[in-house]
Amino acid sequence: MVKDVLPLGARYYALGSRIATALRHAQDTDFSEWADGEYPIDGTAVRALVQRYQSKPDEEGRWEAHRRHIDLQMVAEGEECIGIAPIGTMESDPYDEAKDLLWCKGQGDAVTLRPGDFVLLWPEDVHMPGLQLSGPVAVMKIVYKIALD
Repeated sequence: MVKDVLPLGARYYALGSRIATALRHAQDTDFSEWADGEYPIDGTAVRALVQRYQSKPDEEGRWEAHRRHIDLQMVAEGEECIGIAPIGTMESDPYDEAKDLLWCKGQGDAVTLRPGDFVLLWPEDVHMPGLQLSGPVAVMKIVYKIALD
């Protein structure tokens, strides 16, 4: 897991061309007029999911992981906590290949995301997104799905 701010995103371009594509797009794009939905950035190799929601209490969150994608998650408006834990510390349900989704149970730590912050989450990084800090707030979030293959 990496947490940093978009102005320093160039230091992670060396992690791969798809990560660089997602970071450059995040750095160069004003999402304020984008509707919720999924947008291809580089075919199926890099996709952006635009989401608007209210942050939620921890007890409403769910731990998740992916096997075929790296997530680059960034908050454009609002703020949220995102739970983070190593996959080896979690119990997991059966993997849903069609959705590239693994639901997990366990405990972890949390990081805060505010506008300009991002996290990179690899398949080994179980995460629980969308959590409130001190109460529910409106969040606009962009999740880049970066294919590993």
